[in-house]
Amino acid sequence: MIDIADDLDRMILDSGLQIRHFGFARDLDLALFILTNKRVITRSLSSFPDLKKAEDYDLDQYRISEMGIHWPELDVDISLRGLLQEEKVLTK
Repeated sequence: MIDIADDLDRMILDSGLQIRHFGFARDLDLALFILTNKRVITRSLSSFPDLKKAEDYDLDQYRISEMGIHWPELDVDISLRGLLQEEKVLTK
């Protein structure tokens, strides 16, 4: 069960918004998060130190959940909420 803390949580839950796919281009220092609403969130791969130092194979071994994305072998999680909050700050 997801705790609803604020309007952002409500929007994620009500719309069924999730991360659908993750991609990266190491040579461009680029991480892409493709959402179920077809929106693409981009970040620099280097802004995620654990992902930046990981092997390409390990970056491709992710699992999607209601809450975000998880790399089991790397023990790294990125929440959809966190990505959306950061996106909101970056667009102000």
